[in-house]
Amino acid sequence: MVSALASLTFFATSCKVHQVAPSPWYSETNANGDSVIAVYESRIPCPDCERLKFALVIYGNTQTNLPSTYTMARVYVGKNNDRLTNSGNVVVKQGTSLDSMHIVYQLSSGAPSEYQFFWKVTKDILFILDYNLAPRVGDAGQGYA
Repeated sequence: MVSALASLTFFATSCKVHQVAPSPWYSETNANGDSVIAVYESRIPCPDCERLKFALVIYGNTQTNLPSTYTMARVYVGKNNDRLTNSGNVVVKQGTSLDSMHIVYQLSSGAPSEYQFFWKVTKDILFILDYNLAPRVGDAGQGYA
């Protein structure tokens, strides 16, 4: 009986399930070798689909650790479910319509016009800004953070 219990214990402890985390959809470095410094993901309002899965990856210059480039992804759920991506440069500016001291990321070259300005609220939170650098207003179900 002891031998059977020992065998069962050995079998139970040796049969661990090892799950492999899926690879991210973005590269860990950009073309210049800059590393990812932030990844922002959210569900935001979508006028002609169920919801918009939105993701923004910011890469930082290895010497200055300042944002250098970005990769953006959008999935229009219920419309076509394809992941649309684009990349370009990030320009760090200062000032929103609410406060002249707020840090703003402006995505240049390649960003859709409605997703060019982002207010860096904290290291973990961005608000999507409109053309006047004011936070965009969401709906009852989703916002633009």
